[in-house]
Amino acid sequence: MVRITENANITHMTTFGLPAECGRLIEYSSPADLETLYDDRTLFSEFIQIGGGSNLLFVNGRYDGTVLHCADKSVEWLNEYSENPVMLCGAGLELDEACRIAAEKGLWGLENLSGIPGSVGGACVQNAGAYGVEIKDVLDYLEVFDNTPGEGAIHTMDCGDCHYGYRDSIFKQPENRTRLIIAKVAFALSTRPNPILAYKGVTDELGVELPLTPQETEAITPSDIRCAILAIRSRKLPNPDSTGSAGSFFKNPVVTESCYRNICTRSGMEPSGHRLPDGNIKLSAAWLIDKAGCKDFTRGGASLWPSQPLVIVNSHNATGEDVYHLCQHIIATVENTFGVRLSPEVVFI
Repeated sequence: MVRITENANITHMTTFGLPAECGRLIEYSSPADLETLYDDRTLFSEFIQIGGGSNLLFVNGRYDGTVLHCADKSVEWLNEYSENPVMLCGAGLELDEACRIAAEKGLWGLENLSGIPGSVGGACVQNAGAYGVEIKDVLDYLEVFDNTPGEGAIHTMDCGDCHYGYRDSIFKQPENRTRLIIAKVAFALSTRPNPILAYKGVTDELGVELPLTPQETEAITPSDIRCAILAIRSRKLPNPDSTGSAGSFFKNPVVTESCYRNICTRSGMEPSGHRLPDGNIKLSAAWLIDKAGCKDFTRGGASLWPSQPLVIVNSHNATGEDVYHLCQHIIATVENTFGVRLSPEVVFI
């Protein structure tokens, strides 16, 4: 079913809770709907896609073009009673809901992604990740509508076709933003215990130490890890029901060894981060923001969350411009302090 609304208020479709309107909102419920829209050329006008609205910032409060939204929140199971069931989700399903469903069925794969805001479709565009797991680690395949003139068909894309990187994918390339539309997401899950406990905060929350014994591994469930991660996130991050945000606003920057040493010299301490296989170092953006003295920065009604400076929040009737200007002030301050330029995860509209 296709629903088209002219001059739509889409504030409720964003996690920031900031004023947001669009010239036209198109909501669809199935891949077949995309074929219908394609046939009447509706999709040939300029448009942007919105999932759970966790990675979009409407800076001026309005986008005059078309916004496309998947309302399909369905869940189907393939090979449900095997060791490796596949969970096929509509792209509009909330990622955390997918994590909850999988964990409650005792299936491994999605539990570390619990609590990340947004839809599964948006998470696949962004290659969302947390606590040692990214979408690419659990994605089996996607059903994607190709909106190319003369094409107009659903194709299956394996995970390897998506060119995933750190918060990056083929879907973020400018030429693909209106060409490839994710309609369905298939997660490859497992009944075999596979706890990913790369972060000490998670092991502390669970009350275990690495390496786990076989008995400890067998005793931990996906729900145990999901609950531990949700508890950690609730202490560090704002409650989305009361405080608007986009979750993590900035990417963790990757720097060279020489840049890393320069930061050590400037700060007089070793930055928080970890070394990558290629020898570069992925730094904690939160550490850089904190040590650059940005934690108390505000712009209008926008501020940084006290316990996690990676998160910009709508603290008091903020506007999109408030958030944008606060973001730019933080980027400039960190660059002037450490010589590292932060990049937002959020897309400015």
